[in-house]
Amino acid sequence: MTCRLYIDEVGNDDVKTSSERFLSLTGIVTKLHGHDQVIAPEIEKLKQDLFNHDPVTNPVILHRKEIVRKEKPFEALQDPVMNAEWEKRILDLIESLPYIAITVIIDKEEHLKRYQVWHFNPYHYCMTALVERYVLWLNSHGLTGDVVAEPRFKQVDKKLKNAFQYIYYNGTDNIPSQTVQARLTSHELKFDPKINNVCGLQLVEMIAHPSHHNLRAAYPNQPHMTAQFGLKVVDILNRKRYRRKPNTNQIEGWGTKRLP
Repeated sequence: MTCRLYIDEVGNDDVKTSSERFLSLTGIVTKLHGHDQVIAPEIEKLKQDLFNHDPVTNPVILHRKEIVRKEKPFEALQDPVMNAEWEKRILDLIESLPYIAITVIIDKEEHLKRYQVWHFNPYHYCMTALVERYVLWLNSHGLTGDVVAEPRFKQVDKKLKNAFQYIYYNGTDNIPSQTVQARLTSHELKFDPKINNVCGLQLVEMIAHPSHHNLRAAYPNQPHMTAQFGLKVVDILNRKRYRRKPNTNQIEGWGTKRLP
């Protein structure tokens, strides 16, 4: 095994209300040595410099909600100078670290209207599209890998895990099970809790929300993202980090996918 896909979700699979109409899964693909030798040291250094991170005595885990609210352990970001330094350094890392990004988003309301009798669970649909793109990337490079997510809620984790196992054993409409099993090293979606300080999961959390809101804006009657930090993240993803079609550099359908 040489690669890993770290995933983070935004939203849930509720299809009864319009308050959370969209669900997305974002993944970053990186080689294991790139994660361990570049991504992890760089993120650890950033946390040490700005938030007094120590992996043993004072572990600091990057978590978007607390960062946006500038809450403990990120209260230093209430200082505009410190906040500017944080934004510059994390954006530099998002641009330079060795990974590619893939985001799949689904309009659950439209999905339910279109498939009133039968429809994928939204998590299953998004997971299928995400894993397909990961497996195709692995196949094109002759590599193997696994998939890791941060555990959230028991029911969500179970749905993600079941969707992943189904893909592993049955393949998809576009990829036979033999190819999936040749490229994925495990039938299990692995969960790594936040306390374990997995830098790949922290990195994907920094890009998942901006990517989600950017793709959501392409649906009819959806607001455009206005947050300046998020716009800068999306600019980097579009310029350098989304997976692309070879030769044409097309992102849609390769590094991003809107469903249904």
